[in-house]
Amino acid sequence: MRKTFALPALSLVAAAALAGCSTGAEDGSDYPSQTINIIVPVPAGSGTDVSTRFVTACLEQELGATIVVENREGGGGAVGIGQYARAAADGYTLISTTVGNALVPPLTEGDVGYDVDTFEPVGLIGQAPVVLVVPADSPFQTAEELFAAAEDERIVVGIPGPLSVPGISMQGLVEESGLQLEAVPFEGNAAVVQALAGGEADAGYLSADGGVTLPRIQSGELRALASAVDEEVESLPDVPTLDSLGYTDLPNGDSFWFLGALDGTPEPVLDRLGEAMETCMTDPEVQSQIGEGVAPPEFVDGTRVDELLHEANDGYVDFLQ
Repeated sequence: MRKTFALPALSLVAAAALAGCSTGAEDGSDYPSQTINIIVPVPAGSGTDVSTRFVTACLEQELGATIVVENREGGGGAVGIGQYARAAADGYTLISTTVGNALVPPLTEGDVGYDVDTFEPVGLIGQAPVVLVVPADSPFQTAEELFAAAEDERIVVGIPGPLSVPGISMQGLVEESGLQLEAVPFEGNAAVVQALAGGEADAGYLSADGGVTLPRIQSGELRALASAVDEEVESLPDVPTLDSLGYTDLPNGDSFWFLGALDGTPEPVLDRLGEAMETCMTDPEVQSQIGEGVAPPEFVDGTRVDELLHEANDGYVDFLQ
């Protein structure tokens, strides 16, 4: 026969207190109470990685927590993002990823353990619009001149990988224009710039990142002929958009990256992260570290990032599936 025992009143009080603590932890009201991990699915030293670390230093102060940045590259982002997607949706495992790494593997590889709805964006970290560039000594002064030449002759355009944001956008440009633009993939933006310098490509179609492309445009080493975003870019004055030149049906041409939690993360956690992210992304020092033209001039919150992510995903579906 099972024996039963009366629980002392003091124990009942203690149990109730413990239950209250547990509830607080589950609903995120005590966040953060432990180390936060931010997974970056690209190598250390990349633009995404470096800018994430600048933001992380500020977030540690704002949140009063230790934050560890982990680089988990491989599989076009699928290795690191897959690890993040398997974590608990409690705000202690976050992701800092580009739109391309977030969206392309699920659309091209099938079931990689995540999709566009896995992400609960917190805020935008940086953006690098895709640009069409030529070397300073190129005979092409404008995009119109280059496109006119491509009606009669083959123009080799270097891209940083066929499934990169520029690579997918270039596919759309070739299909829409019918021009003789031959996209040749290289290993990243730096390799495209090297190919331009060595005469291996007539033009480049790559993201205007703050580490490689944008400084060379600003120094005059490269000439920007057009951008692949909807509106003219502040850091690229007088550079027309492809949209304004009549190419209106291109997939996403903005290589943005963002900090994200997981779908299902408690609202108090998202609110805390969002407030801290806004403080950091509007901090002049963080803005300066990420770089003018890369750091968004105004804070872009998680709701807007989620809209941008889904807009890009809808456009990619037509080209990748």
